Amino acid sequence: MHSSHRAYPRGARVAHLLREEIAAVLPRLHGMPSDLALLPPSITMVDLPTDMRSATVYFSLMDGPERADMVRQVLQDHAGEVRQLLGKRLALRRIPPLHFIYDARFDRGAEMAELLAHLPPTQEPEQEDLP
Repeated sequence: MHSSHRAYPRGARVAHLLREEIAAVLPRLHGMPSDLALLPPSITMVDLPTDMRSATVYFSLMDGPERADMVRQVLQDHAGEVRQLLGKRLALRRIPPLHFIYDARFDRGAEMAELLAHLPPTQEPEQEDLP
């Protein structure tokens, strides 16, 4: 009998689990700035290499990139606490070191939508009547 987990490799399962659990523990961090507690980052993806020795955690912000550097630094400063909380919540032998990176993909999508919204309307080409 084959395991259904083969189609979904362990690294991908762990990365998905880390993404969900990091998002869940962020509100529990001590000493978070009040603006970060009110409008927390969204964890968009966790990149986990096959050796699972480190994890790159991508986050986005609902209010755009202006706070990205500050939020990344706060998250990085709390990375040890996040790992401790994850260790208590997850049945993993080792929680990898976490490195936080701002995920600008959503900003580029929003910029593109804004540009497209301001394009002048196109006119339909006139069709000639066929005989």
